[in-house]
Amino acid sequence: MAEERDRKSLLQELDSAREALNQLRYQNEMMLRWVEGAVVLVDRQGRIIQANKAALSALGWEEDELLGRSCHETIHHTLDDGSEYPREFCPVYAALEDGSSHHVDGDIFWRKDGTSFSVDYIACSTRNEQNEINGAVLTFRNLTEMRLQEAKRIHGMKLESIGELSAGIAHEINTPMQFVGSNLTFLREGFADLLALLNRYRRFRESLAGHEEYAATCEELARFEEEIDVEYLEEEVPSAFDQTQDGVDRVTRLVQGLKGFAHADRSQAKQDTDINAIVENTLVVCRNEYKYVAEVETRLGSLPVIRAHPGDIGQVILNLVVNAAHAIAEIIEDGQDKGRITIETRQEGDEVLLSVTDTGKGIPDAIKNRIFDPFFTTKEVGLGSGQGLAIARTIIHDKHGGTISFTSTPGQGTTFSLRLPIEDRSGHGAI
Repeated sequence: MAEERDRKSLLQELDSAREALNQLRYQNEMMLRWVEGAVVLVDRQGRIIQANKAALSALGWEEDELLGRSCHETIHHTLDDGSEYPREFCPVYAALEDGSSHHVDGDIFWRKDGTSFSVDYIACSTRNEQNEINGAVLTFRNLTEMRLQEAKRIHGMKLESIGELSAGIAHEINTPMQFVGSNLTFLREGFADLLALLNRYRRFRESLAGHEEYAATCEELARFEEEIDVEYLEEEVPSAFDQTQDGVDRVTRLVQGLKGFAHADRSQAKQDTDINAIVENTLVVCRNEYKYVAEVETRLGSLPVIRAHPGDIGQVILNLVVNAAHAIAEIIEDGQDKGRITIETRQEGDEVLLSVTDTGKGIPDAIKNRIFDPFFTTKEVGLGSGQGLAIARTIIHDKHGGTISFTSTPGQGTTFSLRLPIEDRSGHGAI
């Protein structure tokens, strides 16, 4: 009987050891599979005791700040809809309680600055020599960053294709517009000469009007002049020339703007960049987006030339202006006065400041901390992908060492502000 109990006890110990071995094997397998991912270790109470560089970078914390904090309360406290994430439902907590491993796809973690990102992760319990649970290891991948990098790659390919297409279109438009412009100048000058001749002819006709032998001819000429309404032609034809010239000038500016976008950043090195010129080019290119809903006011101050990627800066400004137009369009009704978009530039110390202000609906307080999150958008399907501001932040912060921020009052409007260093401090001579 005692021998049977000993055998059962031995089998139970063997099963326990086998389970521990399987658990350890699974943890090692997952760690190897996720070796390039971010890793956080927690103790039995769920407090963070270690985090690798990838985890610190993804979460936005310094190591000495993060250690000792509750893992759940620090990075996993809130659901995507803004509601509280109960600790007892947290897979890390479950791993600490039941000793099992939990693989989760499509959850979200939170950074120190209050922004969130999408993750896949594995939470596995750890054990001591007595096979007692003494903590857990959390390994995760930043899916948002992966998706953003892929989106940026695809976006870059699209921009390159659009740039090549724009260059071709600009060339095809530019050549006939040069003909139109030259012929318009010739016609304007020719009409001015004809008007001068007409005035001399009138004086000559008036001098002959008193002679009886020429009276009938003078009357016939006067009637013909009245029939074709020469006075109307004298007044309206110069105006038609002016309007046509204005149209030619607008097309020419549009072509120049397209060429600016098409040729920007073909060399990956930064270039001497005139921010005000980029603003003016961008407004020409995206005029159709705002002209029906907003008046645009520019207050462009005197700026130094800075080292930058002009195509990238143009893309950021384009996104901000289009977003401003969309924000205004949402509150503009038929017959209502247009809104206003104000673009201002100035130098402040060793930085160039560019701001875009709109009189749109503003940004609700509840989503302000998610505005720069990749793929987050409040626009209707088809109107926005949620990449614009995330890519803008990457361009300004990572590629140029600058900052992008905003202030917004619901119902009154929003101001986005870009600060770019005059001296390159991005740490990248070329990207």
